[in-house]
Amino acid sequence: MSATERSGVLSALLRIDKECDQFETEWQAGQSPRIEDVLSRLPAELHAIAFRELLVIELDLRRRRGDEIRRDEYERRFSSFTAIINESAASFGRGLDLTTQPNPSDTTPSSATTSTRYRDMRLFRRGGLGVLYRATDESLHRETVVKFMSEKCEKDANLVAQFKVEAEVTSRLDHPGIVPVYGVGNDWNGRPFYVMRMINGRELRQAIGEYHQSPSRDGLFNLLEHLISACNTMAYAHQVGIIHCDIKPANLMIGRYGETFVLDWGLATNFERTSTFLSTNEATVRPHSGSTGSSSGARGGTYGYISPEQLWTDGPIGPTSDVYSLGATLYEILTNQPPFNGHDPDVREKIRQGQFAPPRKIKHGVSSDLEAICLKAMSLSPDARYATAKLLGNDVTNWMRDEAIQAAPDRWFNRVARFARRHRGSTAAFFMTLLTVVIAAGLIYLTKENAAHHREILTQQKAFEEQQKRKADKNFSDQRKGFAFALDAFDGICRPLANDELSNLEMFRPFVDEIRQFIKSYLDDLVNRDSADGMRLHTARVYELRAILARVIEDDTKAALQDLKRAEELFEMSSTKPEERLDCEIRLVQNHLSQGRLYTQLEQYDDARRSLESVIDDTKSLREEQPNNNLILRYIAEAHHALGEVYLNRQLDGPARKHSLDEAEKHFITSQELRELLVKNTTGAESRDSTRDLARSFGYLGDVYLAKGNIPQAIRVFEESKKLRKMLYRERSGNPEYRFQYARGLGNFGLLERNYSGKITFAIEQLEEERKLLKDLKEDFPEVASFGTDLADTQNMLAEIYLIAAIGDPLRADEYRKQASDAANSASLIYGSLDLQGQSSGASGLAQSFVLLSLLDRDKDAGEAVRHAQYAVDRLVSNVPEQLLSGSDLVTLAMARSLLGQSAAAIRSLKSGVERGENAAYRFEIHQKLAFQSIANDQQLAPELTELIHQVRESLTME
Repeated sequence: MSATERSGVLSALLRIDKECDQFETEWQAGQSPRIEDVLSRLPAELHAIAFRELLVIELDLRRRRGDEIRRDEYERRFSSFTAIINESAASFGRGLDLTTQPNPSDTTPSSATTSTRYRDMRLFRRGGLGVLYRATDESLHRETVVKFMSEKCEKDANLVAQFKVEAEVTSRLDHPGIVPVYGVGNDWNGRPFYVMRMINGRELRQAIGEYHQSPSRDGLFNLLEHLISACNTMAYAHQVGIIHCDIKPANLMIGRYGETFVLDWGLATNFERTSTFLSTNEATVRPHSGSTGSSSGARGGTYGYISPEQLWTDGPIGPTSDVYSLGATLYEILTNQPPFNGHDPDVREKIRQGQFAPPRKIKHGVSSDLEAICLKAMSLSPDARYATAKLLGNDVTNWMRDEAIQAAPDRWFNRVARFARRHRGSTAAFFMTLLTVVIAAGLIYLTKENAAHHREILTQQKAFEEQQKRKADKNFSDQRKGFAFALDAFDGICRPLANDELSNLEMFRPFVDEIRQFIKSYLDDLVNRDSADGMRLHTARVYELRAILARVIEDDTKAALQDLKRAEELFEMSSTKPEERLDCEIRLVQNHLSQGRLYTQLEQYDDARRSLESVIDDTKSLREEQPNNNLILRYIAEAHHALGEVYLNRQLDGPARKHSLDEAEKHFITSQELRELLVKNTTGAESRDSTRDLARSFGYLGDVYLAKGNIPQAIRVFEESKKLRKMLYRERSGNPEYRFQYARGLGNFGLLERNYSGKITFAIEQLEEERKLLKDLKEDFPEVASFGTDLADTQNMLAEIYLIAAIGDPLRADEYRKQASDAANSASLIYGSLDLQGQSSGASGLAQSFVLLSLLDRDKDAGEAVRHAQYAVDRLVSNVPEQLLSGSDLVTLAMARSLLGQSAAAIRSLKSGVERGENAAYRFEIHQKLAFQSIANDQQLAPELTELIHQVRESLTME
């Protein structure tokens, strides 16, 4: 803008200002100047600007004089300025005297007087029923908020009544967490309004977003403190018989100095107070302005936070509806999103059924206890929630103080772990005592040349050393008690993992670092003194803890086995004490069971069989002593199951293989019978775990029947296994063990249907669901290597089945081949990482992935197909002699060699693989048309292939 232009604008504004000043002066002098006369003296281009200012002045001065003001009068006089009149509609409410307070006996709010008290209104925010303006209280010189009912609600009698109820309820609730109301009234047009204290701050919703941009412990605690304040405010409201009905982060305001306010009581409703909410010093608040919103007409609320009963029922609701909304607010604090997306087309049905993802599914770092609090507050049944908002706030407070919470059972190891966290200094105190002794000894050396004081110093030092020794002995005794206390806690957390169960992962993972430090401190500082004092049992248990870390976290099977053997020796030495005999015998049984599993993983089947058979022998006498001990019965069942795995996995030929399968079937059936007994004899979590184990027995028994070629029997037991796994998953979908077992059941059943029923689409659905479950588990528990391995296995299986689907459905061939490529590439990434770590499963799986990729590349990039096939051969035979490969790996090797055109080598590997076992036969049956075409085209080798096909089909014939 040029200087000339700026000068012209300034001149125009000064002229308007001068005319407005004269207009106001004439009014104050008792005259009645007309806006039209002022506009006639101004250029046309300044009329709109001047009219807006003149209108505000005239409305203000006319009210002071007591004139009746009608909006339609101005619309008639200034038809060309209708838009400005509409924009200034709220300004017709300026100059209101809101000095009258709500009177409970009145059914109509007080009318406004003509004196001007609240001026300079500016739009502040919009709500569901009204519009809020900031205004200045000229009487008390303070800033306030005036809330007018919005025009769109004026024609609805129910909404008008609801607005009046909001004004009255807000004014009558006397609590620091509720914004005080200064007055109510109607504007000149009869529209209701009320005036409140101005709160300078921000919504909790904004604070939540800022916290999740930069999460911290202090930030979380700050948000939780505001939630607790809101709980206390709602506890007061419930105590006087009022339910808010629209709690959400946007309606919780954080003041400039950390205050927490609950806003927007527009949906507030009464409820009939029970004994829980009756208080001798609090009278029931019953609004006189009209019926409450929730009792007349449809209820309102916000989809992300509204309780199911508030949304779906017309009858009375209770305070637990607000508890649900407070829980939904906690959900947003934990996850940065509401539990339900209000834009989902089926959101109402999801709310009705309580279908929302648990917080830890959205944010993996969320505390399991905070999740338990949130889920209890948001329980589908009102009776299952916290009975009061105060109890919800108390549970959050207890979590922040590291105390027991109502939402989760306070097991003994939780109490012990809390004690351990609060007494971390015992080891430091022990070393400080030793340091004091060393310093004292140094002082003696430095002063020994002083002959005059030498004897006295020696005497004093002797006394000092005796005193320090007594302190050290006492400190060591206290420290040993502390270690024993913590050992019980950590042992309780880890015991299920020692039994090869994953249910305790949620509880175990927060303590991994503490357990690791505990083990190091014990073995570095106390192990020698413990052994001298006959504390071998403690040391053995510590070695078992380290074995669990090695197996679960570090995936180091050999290190875990070594620690178990150390523990075994100490248990045997400790079992001579009568008071420790039974405990040591049971622990030895568990130790041998764990060793047997590890030997099986290392494919040392003879060692595995000896360890597991010793479990069965040792438990015979224990079961006679304690026939009702379910733990002993469970170990027996698990030993039979593990032996069944040994016999099933052994790579044998001919009659030896048949005998091995018969032994596997016998052990799995015995395990199944014992576990059915345990399901009947137990309840609760113990019964569910026994049901899980029973499902595993059925699953492995199905594998045996598949190996024997008894397909109908295999289908029957697989269906039974899947039914049990699905039941547990639905009951406890958050339990990682049940999620994992359900995923495995889906995969087994999907492959069975693919291989023998030809249900390709069904098999894909089953395997895709398994892949999703395993992917979630891998993301939730990245430290558990088996989840990644099983996910990679599933990816390879999906790649295989998509390849087969592409052949059977030419119209979707490109789509299926792309999905196959994505799956094989995803699997190769996981297997590649394992291969770099030197794990045999990595090399084996990686070879399978590259063979699949070679098949996919064969038609579009022959060179890449060759490279992939050659890489598969290299991965299989680079470190392991071919004669030591498993049957499945030999089939993979045969496929790779066939794709490379090495037909003779391929048929040799294929024959060896098929002879090794039925798994190889399955893979050959699947891929014979895909990967072995080079052999079929070789006139000399084709008869051998035909004979092999006949042999395989006979071995897979149904009994």
